[in-house]
Amino acid sequence: MTSLINIGSTLYAVFAVAPFITFVAFWFLFYLFLKEKKMTTRLTMDVTTVFLLGSVSLMWNRLFHTTFGFWFIMLIMLIAFGMIGGYQTHLKGKADLVKVARVVWRLAFLGLSGLYIVLFLLHIGKNYFFPS
Repeated sequence: MTSLINIGSTLYAVFAVAPFITFVAFWFLFYLFLKEKKMTTRLTMDVTTVFLLGSVSLMWNRLFHTTFGFWFIMLIMLIAFGMIGGYQTHLKGKADLVKVARVVWRLAFLGLSGLYIVLFLLHIGKNYFFPS
């Protein structure tokens, strides 16, 4: 069982190192089976978000010398879930939790992609100006 966990964590680490390359690889893999660009792109966004979550939280932790990165991202996602769910309840009288979760997850993809680029550039700048 531990070897299976080690293989899974190694695969996750490999995919999380470069999430944009992972996005492209999964897009072509999913398109090979689905043959529909819109559905392929959405599914690939959903899968890549998992890898962006780990990558961005690690970069956050390394840049700011903390261990709170993952939990901070989760907190932001839960706040977004509550706000979007509350807004949907206000408009329609009830919230469709699956749709709210899908919206939050895809917004997380967009936000984490932007944050990945910003943190990546900050790391490059930090290592250039303050080599350790």
